Amino acid sequence: MFKNYTWIKKGLIYKPENEQEWWATNAMAPTPILYDENTIRVYVGAWDKNGISRISYIDVDSNNPSVVKKVANKFVLDLGNDGCFDDNGVFPAHAYKHPDGRVFLYYTGFQKLHKIAFSNFSGLAISYDNGNTFERVSQAPIMDRADEGLFTRAGTSTIYEDGIFKCCYSVGSGWYNIAGKDRPIYEVNYIESENGIDFAKKGQTAVKVDLSREHGLGRPQIVKLFNQTMVFYTRRTLDFKYFIGCSIKKDNIWIRCDEWLETIKHGSINEFDEHMIYFPAVIDTGHKIFLFYVGNGYGKEGFGYAELTKKND
Repeated sequence: MFKNYTWIKKGLIYKPENEQEWWATNAMAPTPILYDENTIRVYVGAWDKNGISRISYIDVDSNNPSVVKKVANKFVLDLGNDGCFDDNGVFPAHAYKHPDGRVFLYYTGFQKLHKIAFSNFSGLAISYDNGNTFERVSQAPIMDRADEGLFTRAGTSTIYEDGIFKCCYSVGSGWYNIAGKDRPIYEVNYIESENGIDFAKKGQTAVKVDLSREHGLGRPQIVKLFNQTMVFYTRRTLDFKYFIGCSIKKDNIWIRCDEWLETIKHGSINEFDEHMIYFPAVIDTGHKIFLFYVGNGYGKEGFGYAELTKKND
C-alpha cells in the first residue's frame, strides 16, 4: 500500500545561528512528537561553539511544519557527568509518547577515546509533563557495550505494541578505511523489551550494511505506517553524499526499499541539503505524514522536511 504514496520535498524549516551561549550551530538529528493537536515538537542536537551537542527543541505547526512557532531558550538534556558515556555530547535518537502519557526520549551519548575516536551508547530520559522536562533513568547507558556492538550500540527507537516495546537500534564493532580515514561500520538490529528500559545484550540483525555502497546504517526510526512496521535510517554512502533509507518488515524479515525515498533528492548548488540528506524521522499526525531530515554538516545548514502524498493527488 505504501508504494501508492510518494514523498514530496518541501524544503528548509530552520537554520540555528547563535541561538544561545550553548547553542551556536546545528539542528542535528530532528526527532518529532505531536506535542498537541496543532504543534509538532522537534527535538534536536544543539551544538555549542566547540561542536558539542545538547538536546533542545523547535516547535512547528502540525499542518505546515515550515511555520516555526517557538525556538527553545534552554536545553532539555545536558551532557553527562565527566567520565560517563555521554560526557562529550548527547543528541536525540527517538522520542516516543507512551500510551500512559510518558514521553521516552532515547538519546545517543558520545565519549572521546584514546585508541579509537569515540564510542556511542544509548541513554534514556523520561518526561512526565508532555515533553517539557526530562529525567535520566540512569547515568549509565541503557544499551551498553556488548559483543554485538563493541563501539556503537545506540540510536534506539521504539514503538509500544502488543504489550511490549519493539525497538530498532544501531550496532557497530568495526572500521572501514575510506579515503585514508577509518570510518565506523554499523547496521540495524531489532530487539524487544518489557519496559523500554531494560534490554538483553543481543538482538537480531534487521538491516545489514552493504559495504559496496555504504559503510553505516544509523539512527534507525521504527514506525507504523499504513498498519505496517517500517524502519528509516541514515546511510553513510561511500561517495560521502550521505542519504537516507528504509525497510519494511514482512513475515519477520526486513526488506530494504530505499528506492521509495528517491523523490527526496539532494538540493541544488548552495542549497542547505546539497551534500547531505540525513537523520530521517517520520511522524504521522493523524492528518498528514512528514519526514524530517538534516541538511549539510549534520544540520549546520539547518533541517527540512518532506510530506507523504498519494500518487496522482
